[in-house]
This record gives sequence, structure tokens and C-alpha cells, in this order.
Amino acid sequence: MAHEAHADDAEVAKRDFSEGVRLLQLGDFEGARRLFKKADAEHHAPSVVYNLGLVEERLGHVQAAVDAYEAYVAEAGDVGDLSAAAAVALAQVRARSTRVRIGTSPLGARIFVDGSALPEPAPTAWLISAGHHVIVAQGDGWRAEEDVEARGAGDLIEVVLRAPEGTVAAAPPAQAPLDTVEHDATPKVTGPSELVLGAAFAVVPFRLLGAPNPDRGNGEGATQVAFGGVVEVGYAVTERFEVLFRGLVAFGRDARPSHMTMAGPGVSLRVGSRAWLGVSIIGGQLSTEAHFRDFHTDFAFGALGEATYAIVTTQSGEWSVGFQPGCLLTDGTYQNTAFLFPLSLGYRFY
Repeated sequence: MAHEAHADDAEVAKRDFSEGVRLLQLGDFEGARRLFKKADAEHHAPSVVYNLGLVEERLGHVQAAVDAYEAYVAEAGDVGDLSAAAAVALAQVRARSTRVRIGTSPLGARIFVDGSALPEPAPTAWLISAGHHVIVAQGDGWRAEEDVEARGAGDLIEVVLRAPEGTVAAAPPAQAPLDTVEHDATPKVTGPSELVLGAAFAVVPFRLLGAPNPDRGNGEGATQVAFGGVVEVGYAVTERFEVLFRGLVAFGRDARPSHMTMAGPGVSLRVGSRAWLGVSIIGGQLSTEAHFRDFHTDFAFGALGEATYAIVTTQSGEWSVGFQPGCLLTDGTYQNTAFLFPLSLGYRFY
């Protein structure tokens, strides 16, 4: 959604911005891009830069979109009206882009990606969208070209273009090796996107193992189902790695309701662009009734896994389905070791 710039004394910029918003809503992204650039030159405002990021993203210019969103966050700070949206957009654009690191031999050649010149000579790095791209290096008296197929899944491609044999080229200025280039097209996301919040509804089938103690009557084993929720609070260390505190609370539907409560710290790793895998160390307890007998754990420790898949991505996070298998381990003498198989549907905020 586009947002109007605040430019009290720049009527021309306001008119250009408003017309750019109209073109953006109509799908004329090239026209909107031209007007936003014009409005920003006439009277700079952070919200114009944010909207420029929107149109660059729609046009598939992922590096330009990232540059615009980063410029907005740097200028507006955490308190900007659109800072959270810009941080989310940054994470999403990077997750569905490919970073290409480009080197040349000899160093210092000018680089073109799909016909557009990059601002820095080789070695350099750039973000590209999924699909086919043409990378050209142009040196002193030579030219080299390479086709690249990008997956657009947050991955990395390295390309080195070399001058044809026999080419006599002037010595370029000293450059850092490719592996030490400071320009990084995919820096860590900062700001509001570092906080991760999630909640999901869960159906929890569980199995309690029998305890070999005839006095308690709980030696037969039991299978039950409970309903509840999974909650998580965490910190995005990178775009693909999160440290979380995850909890599970659920209740059964029998005459004496089953109940389970457990929580603990864990980690979560993004695999590809939509899947997450993780594990948590948990502590908690579970109690139910089966075969007219009490089955339970006292406070016990165990683990809870995570395998989730994002089915819908929004401006603020992801709707996902998940499977969180886990267990609470006891010594088995009087208590019942429990194995859990939660199935969940929920939302994770970024």
C-alpha cells in the first residue's frame, strides 16, 4: 500500500508523488518509479523512498528495492511509520533473491547485469531475482559475458569473468580479493524484524508408555488427543537462523480433562524460502485418565521438534502449517513417558 509524503512547502513534489501513487495502484510501475524519483529530487521525504522501494520490488529490481528500503530505515529509524513494513520487506526480498558475487581477471572491470551498469567495478556483489540473467564484464580492450540461472531462494552464486587469452590490458588499480569484498548485498536484518512472535492452534495426539508398577494400574499404556496452542518468542540472529523460547499448552476432552504444559529454549533454521526446521529442549508435565486409571508425568524434561512450511506470506509474517513431534522422558517406574505428535496451523510475526 502506498503512503503519501509529508512535504508542506513542495507542492510540485506532492503532485508528482500523488500521481506516482495513482500509477502504482494502476500497475504502471515504470511510470510510478519515474515520478517517485522526480518527487524525491524536488523535495526529499523518507516515505517517497519507501514507495520507490515498492515499485523497484514490483519491477523485479531487487537490489534497488533493498537499497531503497534500507535508506528508509536508516533515515526514519525504528520510530518511522513504515519502519516495520520496510524491515519485513527487506527480509522477504532477500529470501526470494539470489546474491551473485562477481569477480574478473584482471580485476577492476566494469560490470553490467542485464544491460545495467553496477555502481562498483569488480569484485562486487549484487542481488538478482529468480530466472535468467546476463552478466557482462568490460575491461580495457576486452569484454566477457556469462549467462546465469538464479534460483531466487536466498542462495549465493559466484561468477568470475576472464579477459580472452592474448588480450593486453592496462593494470587496474589494486582491489581486494573477491572473498574480502566489504560490499555485502545481503546484510543482516536489523530493527523490528529481529523480534519474532508466533502463535498456532494445535491438535496433539499423544502416547503414554506403560509403567511397570501394578499398584498404580498405569502399566498398560494409553493413547489420547488434546487441543491447545503453540506459542513462541524469539530473536532473528540472521534471516535464516532464530533463537526461540517455545511453549505448548493443551487440554483433552475426556471426563477428567487431559492437560499438558511444557516450554523451553530452542533454535529454528530456514530451509529454502518457505520451510523451517528446529528443535527445543523442554520441561513440563502431562496428566490424563485412561482405562479408568491416572496416567501422568511429574515435571520432566524432553525435546520438541519443529517442521513448518509457510503456506501464505504477508507484509508482517507467515501463515504456516507445522508438525512438532516431542517427548517428555521419565524413569518409567511410576510415571509414564510421553510421546507427542502436535499438528499446528498458525502465524509467525516478523
